[in-house]
Formats: sequence, structure tokens, C-alpha cells
Amino acid sequence: MIGIMLRMIALTGLYLLVVSSVKVGDVAIGLVLAALVVAAGRRHRAASSSAGSTLRRLAGVPALIGGTLVDVVTGSAEVIRCCLRRPPDPGLVRLPTGPTSPSSFATWGIRLGITPNTVVVDVDEEHGELLVHVLDARDPDGVRAEQAAAYRSRQRRTFP
Repeated sequence: MIGIMLRMIALTGLYLLVVSSVKVGDVAIGLVLAALVVAAGRRHRAASSSAGSTLRRLAGVPALIGGTLVDVVTGSAEVIRCCLRRPPDPGLVRLPTGPTSPSSFATWGIRLGITPNTVVVDVDEEHGELLVHVLDARDPDGVRAEQAAAYRSRQRRTFP
């Protein structure tokens, strides 16, 4: 029960941060949405999930959050450089995600969308690819390698 309440509080807090408001109506909407997400998550939780694997995944959360913050800061610096100088060659790059779970696929898309130097344009779950607009697309293989390394070091442990 405590876990459910903590999840609802965290999700409601996240919602309030996104809408930048603490009005009573926004808090109520956040609580309703959080309750729906928690209920759906409980229903779809895999029965085979053991306590050990859950603890291993939770241990990866600091790396995921810290790595995402690093990506946001470095992406912001890249955007600032583009504003102050002539921008590099922007373009679209296809990022293969490989065989991942739907939650991992979604998390990767969200992480890329948070950083200011990338925009997820299309998600192709059938082929396991994300189409991403990047500020510097001169080296698509380098972009793919950089994103694959970020996935391995920051996300794979928490969302395999």
C-alpha cells in the first residue's frame, strides 16, 4: 500500500511539474491520472518479476536519471553553440533499437525527446527503429554509436 501511495505521489508531482501549476483542479487531475497509471501498471506487471531483478533495476535508476541530466546539459550546450555560430548540418537519423521491451522503447524515445538537440520524429515498433532529427547529422553512424552507448550505460539496466 505504501508503494502504491509513493507511486501516486511521484506521478502526481511529475504531472504538476509538467503543467507548472499547483491549482486544486490540476492536483485532482494529476491524482486521477496517477491512479490510472498505477492501476494499469499493476495489471500489466509481469508475474515472473522477482524481488532481485526489481532491486537490480532500481539500482540502475540513479544512472538513468544522472545520465539523462548529463544528456540535457550537453544537448543544451550544443544548441547554444549552434545559436552562436553557424549551425552544423542538421538532419534525420534512423536509430535501430534492437530487440527491446515496449517500456524500454518508450523510455528511449522519451529520453531523446527531453534533450534539446534531438527530436523524435517517428517511432517504428515493427522494425525497431526511431527516426530522430539531430542538429549535426554529418556522421549518422557516429550518432547511432553515441546513442547506443548512452542506452547501454544509462538505460539498459533499468529498462532492458
